[in-house]
Amino acid sequence: MLNFFFITCILFVTSTSFGQLFEKKNYPANYFRYPLDIPLKLNANFGEMRPNHFHMGLDLFTLRKENLPVYAPADGWIAKIKVDPNGFGNAIYVNHPNGYTTLYAHMNSFPSQAIIAITEAQYARQSWKGEVVFEKNQFPVKKGQLIGYSGNTGASAGPHVHYEIRRTNDDACLNPLLFYRLYDVTPPDVKKLAMYDRNQSTYEQGARTVALVKSKEGYMVSGGTVTASSDKISFAIVATDRITGVPNSNGIFEAVVYMDEEPVSGFQIDGIDYLQTRYLNAHIDYRVKAGGGSYYQHLSPLPCDRLPIYFKKGDGLIHLDDTLTHQIKIEVKDANDNTSSITFKIKRTATVSAAPNFQKDSRYMLPNQINVFEQADVQMVSTEKSFYDAFRFNYNYKTSAVALSNIHVMHNPSVPVHDSMIFRIKPNKAVTENQKNHMLMMKTAKGKTDVARATFVKGWYETRFRELGEFWLEADEIAPTIAIAGVVDSGFVSQGTLITVTAADNKKEIKNFRAELDGEWLMFSGLGPVFRYRVDEHCPPGEHELRIKVEDEAGNTAERIIHFTRK
Repeated sequence: MLNFFFITCILFVTSTSFGQLFEKKNYPANYFRYPLDIPLKLNANFGEMRPNHFHMGLDLFTLRKENLPVYAPADGWIAKIKVDPNGFGNAIYVNHPNGYTTLYAHMNSFPSQAIIAITEAQYARQSWKGEVVFEKNQFPVKKGQLIGYSGNTGASAGPHVHYEIRRTNDDACLNPLLFYRLYDVTPPDVKKLAMYDRNQSTYEQGARTVALVKSKEGYMVSGGTVTASSDKISFAIVATDRITGVPNSNGIFEAVVYMDEEPVSGFQIDGIDYLQTRYLNAHIDYRVKAGGGSYYQHLSPLPCDRLPIYFKKGDGLIHLDDTLTHQIKIEVKDANDNTSSITFKIKRTATVSAAPNFQKDSRYMLPNQINVFEQADVQMVSTEKSFYDAFRFNYNYKTSAVALSNIHVMHNPSVPVHDSMIFRIKPNKAVTENQKNHMLMMKTAKGKTDVARATFVKGWYETRFRELGEFWLEADEIAPTIAIAGVVDSGFVSQGTLITVTAADNKKEIKNFRAELDGEWLMFSGLGPVFRYRVDEHCPPGEHELRIKVEDEAGNTAERIIHFTRK
């Protein structure tokens, strides 16, 4: 395993591009110790691109093992513990007096006093999932104090610790590699370059790729000159970074495009909060990625990209107002200021492509405004934030012998959706009163089907989705089924016995699960279809009644009752 060493001097960002283009980062160095007692090695860094989000911290290597001790990196107090099986798993948040919060996710366990407090809160709110906030002086910690053990809980692909540093006052995630400086002298790898005609929608053109040639001086384009047929263009890059001595690829930190030595636009990945992270879908060429391609990162933001990471001069686009030859330079950096450059010339043709008038064509969905699509039996209403760029909306429909409505083909899922949109559908078949009370709207996109309860409002069934695709109505009148293992009716259990409940549904959507022991809520872990309870002090010796209630997305319910004796 490779050992890394922290730079021991006080580090502040002083590069020319930081000072001129981006807010100067004066994060404290040497304040936080490393939270593990093994040499630092990263599985992933801050800003890597993931489906629908940026990676917002560091994934710390834990020797492919669980239950490594995790230590407080500085004095502070445990501010919050969160249980989220679809995300962080078991996560602990530590606030520090210097205005920062550190977070540790996918943990297996926490200090015993904190576990007691969490369990009390879970029973008080009758929910296993959720978070518990503590008072400032409730659980103080000292630098180097044990705060838990690493694990593999939640949406984790293997044992590791997901580690974040946030500003406490606004919860923005900061790049930990600006706090911890690793030995790294390896510049980023630039793999692909693409150019876009920004008179057109980025969703209505294929990325024009430009072949790169690598030399000792950096990256150049084949032939040295790129010809453009538009007077407004932008670029996107595919680039990764590697820490010296580590083979796995990470995300880049910064990229800026210059024309004739003047900075035009770029980004620096730092200061993103979880309410903004879905804007990753605007930052990348989503159509390329959705089609199985690479992550192309736009150097000039789309019209409704609201990430706080960009610098831009004017509209951030390359304006070619003449047919002269201009010099383009793109600088790509990591958090240690290692830099790779792409240099080439660009020249515009004498004639340029015509720009469509998005505002006058009613078929276009536009960014930064509410959009409405309406037919006799289907409606769609967006918010101002739903779409990042303009696109001409395509609609079609298919008939169905099974569905209670037509199957409405609402464009296609290659256009990303930021805010959820309202979808309304009218049935084209007779609907019984029972079907009306158990109506679902179905959506299929990218080979996956999702369902949502549809509410009847003035002749329409409506719900919300966050994706385009095919939509239709179905009634679900079939109740879920419940299978219980670990205990049988009139059977016996002991301390530590594992009771497992499997709730199955024909639409594979379990909305609510509730377990009661002798009429009182009993905590099972899991979100379905499997729920687990290990017999503890909440099930004392004696005879008991276990009641399991399950509800699916359509409102169908099922119940099982088992009587048993705790030995």
